[in-house]
Amino acid sequence: MNELISAYNNTKYTVYSPSITIQIGVNNSELDELLKKFNITSWAYVSAFNPFSKVLSKKENLERHDELKEKVKGYKFYEGEGVGEDASWEPEISLLIMGISKKESIELGIYFEQNAIVVGAINGLAELKILV
Repeated sequence: MNELISAYNNTKYTVYSPSITIQIGVNNSELDELLKKFNITSWAYVSAFNPFSKVLSKKENLERHDELKEKVKGYKFYEGEGVGEDASWEPEISLLIMGISKKESIELGIYFEQNAIVVGAINGLAELKILV
């Protein structure tokens, strides 16, 4: 599990547009500006891909991603992907979900059988939340 946590800590959690890269333990001024623009204070970065790190087919993962988008349709969200240092692991399409509470984002991560999610608040550091 320590290797997995290390991998998550070193992953770059990207947003396609606007171009934002979130890193664990780092404040992100571009993300803070986006939050201010919409008068939002909290966010989460969640994927539905590869539950409990079990690699699924592209089709299965995209179906899960569509379900994630449906579940958060009441929030403003942006698509991106988590890009780890291990080139053998395909980047996972994910969502930056604006305004979602930490509690709701944890429930979402548990629902999609994720080992971890990333959460944060305006002017704060990105935080890795281990769910298993």
